[in-house]
Amino acid sequence: MRAEGLFDILVRQHAEMLNAFIHSFAFEKSTVDDVFQETIITAWKRIDEFDRSRPFGPWLRGIARNHILSSARKNRRYRTHLTELMQQRIALQFDKVDQAAGDSFSQRISELHDCIARLKEDAHEAIDLVYVRGLDAAAAAKALGTTDETFRKRLYRARLALAECLRTKSIFAPATELPPTGLSPTGLSQ
Repeated sequence: MRAEGLFDILVRQHAEMLNAFIHSFAFEKSTVDDVFQETIITAWKRIDEFDRSRPFGPWLRGIARNHILSSARKNRRYRTHLTELMQQRIALQFDKVDQAAGDSFSQRISELHDCIARLKEDAHEAIDLVYVRGLDAAAAAKALGTTDETFRKRLYRARLALAECLRTKSIFAPATELPPTGLSPTGLSQ
């Protein structure tokens, strides 16, 4: 098989996961799209550097991570979203997903939707505004009539609650494998 064909197949297999990875760092669709395209172009240019004995997904996400960091250096607005702790936690989660046997990405998405449905109303609303409707934190805070800081805390707690729910479904690594956050999830309803 020609390199172009193999590359196309690998990109198609990892496109949804790559998009989700980028979206976990960058909240605006235009930034996600730009980083996605830059990642694919860079991967194509560096395909000869790819070690075929290793998984393609982590290599592709590493390239995306570098583009995300580059974007953050250029754009002050995203610097607050890209702390080293967040990078470590998300990278660990995606690596854990890569290691899970048998589950397809669509099955994992179904589990994610189940966890979102179990969120308390304020946490569900925060996730919906940012990840479904594509609002940035300032616009979401304004839509809810709250401050940016209050909304960011709400969104952070919602993310923690989702991560905890996904851990209970064995989709994410156990909490002991993740760097500590100092906060506990409070967004799941009983």
